[in-house]
Formats: sequence, C-alpha cells, structure tokens
Amino acid sequence: MRDVIDEWAAIAPGSRLDGLRGLRPDVRAATQAYEEAIFNGESGLSSDERHAVAMHVAELNGEAVMATHHRTRSGESARLPALLAHAEMLTMRPDQATPEAIQALLAIGLAPRDVVMLSQLIAHVNYETRLLAGLRLLEQTP
Repeated sequence: MRDVIDEWAAIAPGSRLDGLRGLRPDVRAATQAYEEAIFNGESGLSSDERHAVAMHVAELNGEAVMATHHRTRSGESARLPALLAHAEMLTMRPDQATPEAIQALLAIGLAPRDVVMLSQLIAHVNYETRLLAGLRLLEQTP
C-alpha cells in the first residue's frame, strides 16, 4: 500500500526507501488512514480551513511539496486567522499553549471536539513533515 508520504517524497516502488517503509506496513497504512480521517472525516472545520491550516504548518516547516498539495485545496474563512495563529503557536511555541488559547478558539465558534480535531490536524502535519525529513536523510546515506 502506498501513501501520501510516498508521493511527496517521490519514493519509487521497489526503491531502497520503499523497502525500508515496507518493513512497517502498519505505520504506512496508519499514516494514510489518519490522513484520510483528518481531511475527509466529520468536523466543524471546513475542508478549506483544514487544508489552509495544513498548508500553513507545512510552510512553517519548510515543506514546499506538502504546502503546494494543501494550497490547491485550501480556502478562506472568517475564522482562519485564529486557526492559523493557533497552528503557528502549537508548531513553533507549544510551551505557550494555555487555557486562554483554547478559549480563543471557542470564542470564534469552534466546538470542543473541533478544537481537538484542529490539534490533531496540526500534530499530524508536523509528524508528516518530520517523517519526510527523516526519509530524505535516509535517502542520502549510503
């Protein structure tokens, strides 16, 4: 089974990286399943908002391929500035996460379950960027 990581890292079937990833098919399948749940699952966050947040997190991590992928699916909303600010805080300054940060999200109309979904989305995209970075390093080693 191939996943978005294979696509973004341009991992060719049968390559050394494909073989390494194939050692843990459960992780590959779980990564893809989580991707689908985050971006296609039920949520009070619109698809446009989810992809805009993902694009922002990818940009913060310097992942141009991921950012481009999400840019084509993202859109605007009135609450997007608050969502992006939260994403930046959790990605760059997680030690600044406070109950007040959660209250700011509730104040723009997110339900508690949407706050959880937003945090899961941010964590997932950060995980993907780190996985891609690690795979690129492995690709460069003999």
